[in-house]
Amino acid sequence: MPNKKLVKFIAKLLVSLFFVWWIIFKVDWNEVGQYLKKLSGSEIILYVLLYLSGMIFSAYKWRFLAGLRGIILPLGEFFKSYFTATFINNFMPSFVGGDSFKIYHIGKISGKFKEATSSVIMDRFTGLVGGMVLVIIFSILNFSIVRQNNILLALDGLALGGLIFLFVLLEFYRQRKIHTPFEKVNVFLNKLIGEINHYNGQASHIWKAIGLSFLFNLVGLALANGVLFWALEIHIGILNYLSVIFLASVVSSIPISINNIGVKEWAYITFFGIFGLSASAVISVAIISRLLQMFLSFLAIPIYLKDKKV
Repeated sequence: MPNKKLVKFIAKLLVSLFFVWWIIFKVDWNEVGQYLKKLSGSEIILYVLLYLSGMIFSAYKWRFLAGLRGIILPLGEFFKSYFTATFINNFMPSFVGGDSFKIYHIGKISGKFKEATSSVIMDRFTGLVGGMVLVIIFSILNFSIVRQNNILLALDGLALGGLIFLFVLLEFYRQRKIHTPFEKVNVFLNKLIGEINHYNGQASHIWKAIGLSFLFNLVGLALANGVLFWALEIHIGILNYLSVIFLASVVSSIPISINNIGVKEWAYITFFGIFGLSASAVISVAIISRLLQMFLSFLAIPIYLKDKKV
């Protein structure tokens, strides 16, 4: 029987290739070249600073969650681990996994692998919830526009339904097991609830972590990408922008492709296209942000190689 991880990798690769193929024929690449020429060095530096600031917020949130499980380490260790995980996600096979590295790195230093695993799961969970809450907030603020588009209305409705489902799940299944016809769903949900129960009685701490996720999304995502829209002279109202940038991020985080290659670009073209932005314009933003993040992640190679030798 084929290796499951290899099969999953090939499936993700095929999904990425499909979306890349779709994008190649959807975009006017000469127009993309004209947009890229507008970018200056100072604007690149500003993007990088905002992106790294967002990563610092993420590292601080993870450190905070790990501290609740008894892992007390300097912020720098969490930042280095986050940074190296971006390199792994960008350039290593998907079955290696940035999250696996984060668990290994912090678990090795602290000697608490179980707690490190729990903190990474909660970091992911609070990040997803934070992103979904922002999707709902800005869809409500821009509801007069959102209600006119069936795609936005449906996806925002799914985000709201997902949040309600999570909170109902946590309210009624804290002390009992979930049983559905799907074994993998049972395992995933019961494991998630089990991890959340480790933080039982610390609801205020969970909300603080979600609040820190807001800071990452607002600074490292919305502001950073907003700089690129501004630099390339791509005009969109701020509420319209905020109505879809977080939605595009949440959709891109669905693990159906390799490092969201193709899916992120598709989301940008589809969602920003609702407000009349051309595919060439928004794909320019997606390409620049992806390339800058990839180049930055090269700086983590020494950390990765050092950990690999140990």
